[in-house]
Amino acid sequence: MHIEVYNAKLHNLKNITTTIPKHRFIVVTGVSGSGKSSFIFDTLHHEGQRIYLEALGIAHDVLHYDSFDMIQGLSPTIAAQQRTVSNLNPRSVVGSVTRILNLLAIIYAQEGQRAGKEIASHQPDEFVPGLFMFNSPHGSCPACGGRGSVVEVNVEKILPSERETIERWHQFAYQFPHAKKEEKEYVYKRLDNFSKHFQVSADTPFAELPPEAKEAFLHYRPKRTQSKGHLIFYGVTVVIEEKLKKINLQQFPDLQTTRPCTRCQGFRLGPKALSITIGDKHIGQLCQMNVSDLAAFLRHYQTARPHTPFIAHLLGEILRKLDCLETVGLSYLNLYREIPTLSGGETQRLHIMSHLSAKVDSIIYIFDEPTAGLHEKEKEKIIESFHRLKQQGNTVIVVEHDESVIKHADYIMDFGPLAGQLGGSIVYQGSYAGFLQSRESITAQYLRKKKHPPKEYASGVDASAPKLSICNARTNNLKNIDVALPLRAIVGISGLSGSGKSSLVIDTLIPKLQAALKAKAGKQKQLLEEEEHDSDYAHAHADARLEGAENVDGCIVVTQKLARRHENSCVATFLGVWDHIRQLFAAQEEAIARQFTRSSFSFNSTGSCPICNGNGQIKRWLGQLTFSDPCPACRGKRFKQEVIQVRYKERTISDILEMSISEAHAFFSDHAKISKMLGTIEELGMGYILIGQSLTTLSGGEAQRLKLARELGKSSKGSFLYILDEPTVGLSYYDTEKLLVILGKLIASGHSVLLIEHDPYVLSYCDYLIELGPGAGHKGGEVIAKGTPEEIKQSPRSMIAPFLD
Repeated sequence: MHIEVYNAKLHNLKNITTTIPKHRFIVVTGVSGSGKSSFIFDTLHHEGQRIYLEALGIAHDVLHYDSFDMIQGLSPTIAAQQRTVSNLNPRSVVGSVTRILNLLAIIYAQEGQRAGKEIASHQPDEFVPGLFMFNSPHGSCPACGGRGSVVEVNVEKILPSERETIERWHQFAYQFPHAKKEEKEYVYKRLDNFSKHFQVSADTPFAELPPEAKEAFLHYRPKRTQSKGHLIFYGVTVVIEEKLKKINLQQFPDLQTTRPCTRCQGFRLGPKALSITIGDKHIGQLCQMNVSDLAAFLRHYQTARPHTPFIAHLLGEILRKLDCLETVGLSYLNLYREIPTLSGGETQRLHIMSHLSAKVDSIIYIFDEPTAGLHEKEKEKIIESFHRLKQQGNTVIVVEHDESVIKHADYIMDFGPLAGQLGGSIVYQGSYAGFLQSRESITAQYLRKKKHPPKEYASGVDASAPKLSICNARTNNLKNIDVALPLRAIVGISGLSGSGKSSLVIDTLIPKLQAALKAKAGKQKQLLEEEEHDSDYAHAHADARLEGAENVDGCIVVTQKLARRHENSCVATFLGVWDHIRQLFAAQEEAIARQFTRSSFSFNSTGSCPICNGNGQIKRWLGQLTFSDPCPACRGKRFKQEVIQVRYKERTISDILEMSISEAHAFFSDHAKISKMLGTIEELGMGYILIGQSLTTLSGGEAQRLKLARELGKSSKGSFLYILDEPTVGLSYYDTEKLLVILGKLIASGHSVLLIEHDPYVLSYCDYLIELGPGAGHKGGEVIAKGTPEEIKQSPRSMIAPFLD
């Protein structure tokens, strides 16, 4: 059984004609931009979708007719890409996505009915599964709506000094954020009511108010049924909270604070649900256990007493799902973990878990870097899961750069030899043994001999080197640890998934350093990377202490998330070069004659095609499947026809969007601001990305390198700390080497680099390593090894030591 492809020519594919075996575990590799995704996802997967829809009697052209000549032997395909499997619904949690929560709710409903019958001679209370689910109106805590937490105004950040008068406080509350003339009389009347009631004057400082008056001044809210003669006054925090409801609080993360709900204690459910227990645990407690502990608890409960066949079946199903979660390296998660907080790799492994537990056959599974974020020791189980899917009669195709995965494949396809127009060919197909002998494959060359780029700086790390230290860190699972990070060096933080790396760096170091830098700089703007979840940084444990902040002038955090990923946001706008390009077009004679401005050359403004609103595509939805066709009006050009008439160097504004970074770099070589930024991206090996490419189509690794390039293009002065979270996700060895060269240049320029990383190739290149562990969750949170890579190799406790070069 084979898949036969004839003349695949989408994007940079060079008329590929090939045969791919079915019912095998196939790894597809190659440098970034070599054509892997164009062939596997945009050709094979989309054609598989089209065939499936046709079988249902739904005709739809998923692909352009000219993307290939013919494909035979395809089965229904299921694809999971890191950039497409994420779910941004905050109410979606691991327990609901895996449906383990639903099964537990049924067990608790049955237990509730059984307990009710035992203690009541009359008709017992009705217990339904929805009562035990936080996203059900029957079960959610009435105080927090099932979120487990409550967002409140951070009063200390907002209110004036306590030495100010209550009149000043009151005016501040009513004028936040905008004052209204018609409110003046109302404001003074309410303050007068308060002053008379507590026998104080308007010029009394807040600090001098009696305790009862202070409480009322801050929090008082009159009851609607209140009779005349009682105090008619609204506390200043009540007023501010009402005004804040009318604005987007996410714009002001410092103005809000999140605390656990006091009604449900963070368990998300109402009191009736929390009154029912199995094994002395209510369902909220089970949902906050990690997967490993929950599995152990339920196995004990399974044998502790006899169960009906129905309950025994449900317990078996739950344990099977929990085992699958452990198989894909997610044993440290709990059922209440919100899906938007997972990395792309974690979300995809959750997706893989659902297929492992489904037990279907004759499917073509396509996965995109499923080992992203996994420690070397954790990869064995997920590789076993691919072979298990294959043994069930499926074909498993994995796009991957990881050596462990490549080594265990039945069949390898390597694309290249390079990226963009220099790629688009299959340079090798066959076994791993044959792959290692390939002379054409760049990936094979690196596997034969993993060379590191030379360091252009002195990499000695000794006791005299300046340091940044975190003392008494116990955020999440950290066990009161002290960590000293050498500066002017590349420092790697390693450890199993869930061992505490993010708790140390993201949840402790970053907020502490951010606060220290703000205090040091006063009102000066800090060059801290903007993130969608910056407000999450505020939850660092108050006991942790930071030392050595005076050795750092600024901090740049580069993660795989891009804030505000809108379909109409493209690479050029993100990098800040699009405004310069539009200005060039607006200065052309034809543009001036037509009275065009810069806005005329924006696909988000006056120049956009009125039919597709500048998207270039018309979207159609069929259930959860989304299809796009070129806009019939602009034919995918995104602009009005008259805008496309204007040319710069014989190119239209639409032509520019279709250029690769490399092409645009050469085209704008005489414009320093544009050329410098695009050149930095080329240095990072991303010259193949299109100027007009939507940010939503970038992988996590591509997004992170794009952000790094943007920061490097700013030429920050001083000694900065660059913090990168798994920067090699999505990178081949060839591309990783380019990244290491850039990081080396940062050190040579007097900066410091901190990496959260799993890749042994990168960790071996670091100047200093800190390894957390020994396990995940409550079994982790300790420093198990620290030192140079050579010193780590000799450490008996280190788990990464055997894999270092």
